[in-house]
Amino acid sequence: MLRSSRVRPHNWRLLSLLMVFTLAHVKTVMAYEIVIDGSTGVKPLVISLANTYRELQPAIQIEIGAGLDPRARIQALTHKKIDIAMASHGIDSQQISKLGLQVHRIAKIAVVMGVHHGVDVPSISHQQLCDIYSGKINNWKSLGGESGPIIPFIRPNNEVDTEVIIEHVPCFAELHLAADIQVKNKSGQMATALAQTPGAIGMTTLVRVAQSNQHIIPLALNGIPPTPSNLMSDVYPLSRDVFLITASQPSPPVEEFLAFVRSESGANIIRANNAVPAK
Repeated sequence: MLRSSRVRPHNWRLLSLLMVFTLAHVKTVMAYEIVIDGSTGVKPLVISLANTYRELQPAIQIEIGAGLDPRARIQALTHKKIDIAMASHGIDSQQISKLGLQVHRIAKIAVVMGVHHGVDVPSISHQQLCDIYSGKINNWKSLGGESGPIIPFIRPNNEVDTEVIIEHVPCFAELHLAADIQVKNKSGQMATALAQTPGAIGMTTLVRVAQSNQHIIPLALNGIPPTPSNLMSDVYPLSRDVFLITASQPSPPVEEFLAFVRSESGANIIRANNAVPAK
């Protein structure tokens, strides 16, 4: 007499558990996480690139941290806590290569003086900028706009945006700041303050402007507007480079992400954020 071929209930339970374990294991093997951290000024552009890449490669998970200072990001990279470090301005490629790391320049972005969208002044001179931050000018009416208080914000002196302003605006280097100027430590904090504070002015990037839904307006400096074309031709001189730093021999998923960033698809995303792709 033949035995029944039916699977007993407890066998079904074992089989189900085995299938769940197998599927979870396959998913773990197939998925790969790329961890990125570093400069918050570079972060908005990298987020835009990562979002598109996730759509193209759903098996790749990309985690972008809250920000690390220059020393901490290199330490995190050498200790393999992150896969890619975001950086900008003043990179010593030779020194970094001695640590077994590689620098990838991906874009150039304009550093701008951004204002709240309610400000109706399109352009200021270098001297007017310095007069604002020294407290000599405190109302937009003095610059040809509607009457209203000027609320200046600034990034710390060791942050790239401020360094660029000091480098290219001579009077800013010797400036004694007014006592009531608020410091915004993070690039995102500055962008939020500019977008939400009527009468605000502060240093930011053209990428932040592009992502602000027209809540931040960039000022022309000495009559030169900070457009991507002026940035590309060096007519507008205030800029910062965007770098991604990896191990000298990146993992295949990291190498594939870098290839996407350097591709025409990546270049289009960079341009859409008012930046200039690296040649």
